[in-house]
Amino acid sequence: MSNSSITQQSGSKRKTRFDTRALVGAVILGIVFVLVQQVAHRIDAMINPANTIIGGITWAMFTGLTVLLFKQPAGLITVEVQALVAVASGLSPLSVFFIPANGVASIGYTLVTWKCSMEKWSHHLLAQIVSNVLGNIVVGIGLYVVLALPIPVILISSTITTIVGVIGGTVLTKKVYDSIRRSGILK
Repeated sequence: MSNSSITQQSGSKRKTRFDTRALVGAVILGIVFVLVQQVAHRIDAMINPANTIIGGITWAMFTGLTVLLFKQPAGLITVEVQALVAVASGLSPLSVFFIPANGVASIGYTLVTWKCSMEKWSHHLLAQIVSNVLGNIVVGIGLYVVLALPIPVILISSTITTIVGVIGGTVLTKKVYDSIRRSGILK
């Protein structure tokens, strides 16, 4: 095994990163995340305002990618930039709930990456399940508090968004992450 591959393997096992590259990368990815979510939520609103299908998939992918690429606290920086801009722009009446939802989802994804190598599809699936369930529980609370939706409606909406986010997020995150790693852009 070459020295560079040993360094790369040991570097990928780091749990946190506080270097400038990770922190600046997180802010830039957060801005891209904002733009994608702004468009995705508007498309979702046209298709079916009760569910966040496209927004849920892109949210799941960006939440996973930022943790995989930049670790923590960069993962939190990216998702909270998105959440704060959502609040400031009035993206959704639930935007205030995106702040804790994004935070717990990012931390949940991180906890899985600390235990799993993230080399297998099952690792990405597990991380997305944890992340999406945690995030959608918080958004479900927002649906109840802000929109006063009945609990059965919240459960159906949250379940659909979670399932779509888990499936789409797993596929996109793994594909994009593997492509970025193979490209060598992170070296």
